[in-house]
This record gives sequence, C-alpha cells and structure tokens, in this order.
Amino acid sequence: MAKKTVKVRGREGTATMDISIPAAITREYDVERGDVFSVETETDVKDRLILQYTRVYDGK
Repeated sequence: MAKKTVKVRGREGTATMDISIPAAITREYDVERGDVFSVETETDVKDRLILQYTRVYDGK
C-alpha cells in the first residue's frame, strides 16, 4: 500500500491528540469503532518519532 499522510488534531480542554486512519486502510483491514490498539514508540537514527499501532481487540 502507498504511504499515506495524516494530520494530528487536538481536543478542546485536553492534551490528548487524535490521528486519523485513512478510509482505504479502515476498509482494507475492517477497522471499526470500538477496536482497541496498543501503541509503541521509538525513534530512528534521524531522531524521528515512530508510532506502531497493533490491534489487540476487534470490537465486532
């Protein structure tokens, strides 16, 4: 799959941020509301943040 670009959005009154999952990915992998993901972080040699999401619960 081609690389996708997403934008981080803030929420009013909280430090939590939202990252969108592109529609093509949600369709291909059947991502639904209620699915739960774990998030792991690391940085690469250029000090860029890498986020890795793993679905741990399918909310179907």
